[in-house]
Amino acid sequence: MNVIKSDVANKIEYFDLFDFISRIKLSPMVLEHMEDTNKNFDEYFRKLATYDDSFVLYFWISLFYDEVKNSNSIEHHSIKDFDLSISNLFMDRLSISHNRIHNIHRFVMNDQKDNPKVGTYRKTPIRVSDVYDNTEEIFWYGAEPEDIKAFMDKFLEVYKSSSPSVLNSNPFLKSSLIHLLFLKIHPYFDGNGRTARTLHNIKFTESLNRIYGMNLKISPINISESIKINKGGYVNGPDNIYFDLDHDNNKWINFWFNLMLSMYDEQLYRNRNIINNMDELMEKIMKIKEKMRPEVIEQVENMHVRTLKK
Repeated sequence: MNVIKSDVANKIEYFDLFDFISRIKLSPMVLEHMEDTNKNFDEYFRKLATYDDSFVLYFWISLFYDEVKNSNSIEHHSIKDFDLSISNLFMDRLSISHNRIHNIHRFVMNDQKDNPKVGTYRKTPIRVSDVYDNTEEIFWYGAEPEDIKAFMDKFLEVYKSSSPSVLNSNPFLKSSLIHLLFLKIHPYFDGNGRTARTLHNIKFTESLNRIYGMNLKISPINISESIKINKGGYVNGPDNIYFDLDHDNNKWINFWFNLMLSMYDEQLYRNRNIINNMDELMEKIMKIKEKMRPEVIEQVENMHVRTLKK
């Protein structure tokens, strides 16, 4: 088989992720786009604030169901019916750890739950490639197996870090950065994209709570539907980003942030339209509610926090 390697397809040597992040310079276009997305998000929340908590929570649960299905279908996978109380992805805690990430991986790898590699960082090298006409085109390599634990230790530090910088304080940008770093480390043998998208949503929710003083238990917006539609752009960004300290990645990292912001814009527009179609939305919510166990419904109904107040 013939092998073609892109310029980015180099073996990854361990480096400090904070040094990698310090080299990121946000473009004026991304900063302007971020402000527009912030305004769109505020408009979305003002609309939601006119409804009671119970309705909003069930609306977000319906979005979560769609998110899981769309995230899996991006890589042509499917996931069986899941129990929200078992999935452990919201309503309990938004903290992060190695074990928490492993549990998320087990959840998204529902179709391979008996595989011993699930929920364990990989012990073999991995590359992101495509095979066609007896030719393998290698786009980039994940971190070397012996470096994964060190990278993930630093990833957790980045995830938990806070500073007044725009990149670290804006929920849209910080969650998109976490998404990108996880993809480039590629710590699992499979399911890295699905895990990255879940971590993206959890980090986005946690960031909203920390920055705006909210008490959200589930992401109020998800972008996997837009990622599925814009899959070409979604894979193009990481394919062109060098994961090292030797190259200038600003063009493609800004491309990534701009793409993520555009997907949020799409979903904010979509969600506002969904809310306006109340009859269809209520029918969907009732169908989801029928699948939930009584104790999970009780858990939702007892959440009396005013989730939308700042």
